[in-house]
Parts: sequence; structure tokens; C-alpha cells
Amino acid sequence: MNKLEEDDLQRVMEVIRHAVEFAENNDSAFATQILTAVVEEFPGLAIGHSYLGWILSRSGRHREAIEQGRVAVQLEPESERVSLLFFRVLWSAGERDQALNEMKRFTAIGHSDEYSKMMEEWTQIEES
Repeated sequence: MNKLEEDDLQRVMEVIRHAVEFAENNDSAFATQILTAVVEEFPGLAIGHSYLGWILSRSGRHREAIEQGRVAVQLEPESERVSLLFFRVLWSAGERDQALNEMKRFTAIGHSDEYSKMMEEWTQIEES
């Protein structure tokens, strides 16, 4: 995760947690608003862009979501969480080939239990 003072990092993670709760309670507009403020204050923080992309995706704003995900991956290409959120944004947008390319990109540089689990589930489906 990009370098922030500990107080700033705790505050950002708290805002992200609240934004996720708002989005899950069907208040994506407010979630988008508070995450946009985080991204404006900390434009180099990949996790802020990642979660903003995820919230935008849940709102059907797929192009904007993909843009945020791309920024996040550029900022922190070795972050599993950033990659997984970008994968989910792409998948939700119907960009399955791009989502799989993101999975391949990340697994070429690092291990992901989540990606491994997905691939195992897909293999089991194919075999049945």
C-alpha cells in the first residue's frame, strides 16, 4: 500500500469501510461521494481508486469504474486486493477477456489464494 502517515491510513481505511457499508445498503451515491473525496485527497493511493471503481461498478457506471481500476493497478501492480477489485469491476462490466487478462497478469507476478480458488471452481465446473 502506498505510503501514508499512520493516522491518514487509518482514516482512509475507515472511510473505505463506511463506503462499502453504504454501498451494500443501497446508498452508492454517498459511497461514491466519500470515496471520490479520498481519491482527490490522496490521488496516489491505489486502494482508494480500487474501491471507488468497485462502488462505481455496483452503480452500473462501468466505464468510470474501469478507469479507476486501471489507475489503481498502475499505482500498485503487485497488490492482490487491487487486482481482485479490478478483476471484479471488469467481470461486472462484461469485459470477461480483460478480467481474465488481469488474473493472468497478477498470477504471473504473485500468488493469490482467491484467484486459485476461482480457477479450481471453474475446473470443477468444466469437469462436470
